[in-house]
Amino acid sequence: MKVLAVVPARCGSKGFPNKNIKEIEGKTLLEWAIKIGLDCSIIDDIYISTDCKKYENIAISAGAKSLGLRPRKLASDTAKSIDVIIDLLDNLEKKYDYVVLLQPTSPVRQGIDIENMLKSIEENNSSSAVSVCEFEEPHPFKLKTINDKGYIKSFIDGTSSEVPRQSLPKAYALNGAIYITKVKTILEEKTFLPDDTIPYIMNNNINIDSEEDFIFLEAMIKKQKVNFSKVIN
Repeated sequence: MKVLAVVPARCGSKGFPNKNIKEIEGKTLLEWAIKIGLDCSIIDDIYISTDCKKYENIAISAGAKSLGLRPRKLASDTAKSIDVIIDLLDNLEKKYDYVVLLQPTSPVRQGIDIENMLKSIEENNSSSAVSVCEFEEPHPFKLKTINDKGYIKSFIDGTSSEVPRQSLPKAYALNGAIYITKVKTILEEKTFLPDDTIPYIMNNNINIDSEEDFIFLEAMIKKQKVNFSKVIN
């Protein structure tokens, strides 16, 4: 079984510029993502996928491999991660059975999580596993939209926000930390989330899309709510 890890790190973020190379405890988020890939015993190779020479140099110095910068068509803010991975797979000489996607902006994870997810895929004869966190507030049943008449209505038809919280079904959100999918599925179905995807429930849900998210992560570390060095080892 051959496992490829890919760290996608585009440098053109408009909302939070250069978020992938913000530093936590002496390392950039990009370096932390590479470190977990290198430290995980089941991962054979780890590649950086980026449109930025600076990012590529940081990644290579941290131990990742590279096939060079992304093609221009895959460097825009509308480019899809699945297309980036397919392009990489098409250009690699070595063949793999699984791809592990490690986004720098979802850094709270451990190598054991990757191992457990892959084991779960194998045991359940599934094609994919994805990390999720329980999503409590606001619960999806409480969300509203405004119809074409300007009236408030339930965002999800048939739901009510007046149901007691204890009676609401559990909801889960992708936390962005880990995606693991069979290469065969990626190439044939062009998705990380086929119908037989297994959820891997995690307690932490820190996905850095904005500067406020990054400040929150720093605060959690400072308050020792997240032991970052332990989490990623």
